[in-house]
Order: sequence, then C-alpha cells, then structure tokens
Amino acid sequence: MAATLLVIILLIIAAIILALLLALYLVPVIIETVAGCTRESAAATVVVAWGILGARVRVADGVGVLEVLIVGRPVMTRDLAEIAAAQPPEEKKEERKPPLPMREYLSAAVDLWPHLRKIIAATLRSLYLETLRGDVTLGLENPADTGVVYGYCTALRYALWPAEAVDFVMTPVFDHEVFEGSFTLRMQVRRPLLIIIPVASALLQKPVRQRLRQVSGRGAPGA
Repeated sequence: MAATLLVIILLIIAAIILALLLALYLVPVIIETVAGCTRESAAATVVVAWGILGARVRVADGVGVLEVLIVGRPVMTRDLAEIAAAQPPEEKKEERKPPLPMREYLSAAVDLWPHLRKIIAATLRSLYLETLRGDVTLGLENPADTGVVYGYCTALRYALWPAEAVDFVMTPVFDHEVFEGSFTLRMQVRRPLLIIIPVASALLQKPVRQRLRQVSGRGAPGA
C-alpha cells in the first residue's frame, strides 16, 4: 500500500513538472509598455504577463506602484517607495567590499562569454515584436545634436524588423528645447523554456557560479 501511494505521488509530481515545462514552452511572456511625457507631467506603465499571472508597474509624476495580477486583476499592490526604503535587519547586513579592478570584470566577461552568447542567442530567437508605436517631439539645446538624433532614429526605424509592426515618428524642433510624446510597445518572449535551459545549464557549472560570486563581491575565485 505504501509503495503504491509513493508511486502515485511520484507520478503526480512528474505530471506537474511536465505540465510546467510544457507551459514554459508553449505559453509566451507578454511585455507591454505605455509611456507619455508632456511639459507638465510624465507617466509610464509596464506589464509583464505569463498566462494568468502578471505584474504591473505604474509610475506617474514620481509616484510608483507595483501590482501583482491574476487574470489581469490586481491581487496585491505595493508602493515602490516603500519597497526601496525597506532595509534588511542590521544583523543580516554584510560588510560592503570595495569594487574589483576593471580588469577583473573584463576577465570575468571573457570567461562567461560562451555562456552569455548562448543565452543572448536564445533570447533574440524568442523575441517577437508585435507593436512599436511612438510619436515624439524632440528639441535639444544644440540644433546639430537634434539633427543627429533625428537621423539615427530614422535609420533605426527602418532597420527594425518586422518593419510593418513599427510606427515611430519623430518631429525635430531646432529653435527651442522640448521633449514630448507617447510610446507604446508590445512584444512576446516566445518559448521562454528555451531561454531558461541555457541559463540553468550555465548556473549548474561550478566555475560559472564561482565567477559570478567573485564579480558580485561575495566570494574569491577559488571559493
């Protein structure tokens, strides 16, 4: 009887794991951003959703709110200022170590690059741009700088793919400083499991973990 119960429990656990992996492969992560800026105010909303779960950050005139969503409805709300102000207990604070020399960070980047390359490649293959819309009026202190930025943005607009998903208009202003406009972005991270696999594969390797601890100041190369 006990053996049968154990087998049933293991089968249930295996089914849950399989269902989770299947969901991570089939269900995309949706990222939506809406932002607007005028001379009087600025506001932005970012939503990240996976299936019925999601999170939304809303910032307006310096006030920020984080919301946890289920089926698009907020179930928990936290003020970003309160989260940032929260301090860990004094006994858990670790002595801050001085930053490493720049050559150590460069060396770590070289060592980790084979893993980073796989993660970046998997991420780029998974990204799908649905909508990118923007209408910006820009004027810098130096009119020449305004022209340079306008040229780069125009070139970038036609370099983005798929081009039909991009509708970005910049209006240059050369006689005074101004920055106004709106921005909307919606994109998918398809098959997030294919990104998680190279990340997990890298973190399972002890040299990678040691390198990450080293550059974060929490360990030595030989730890």
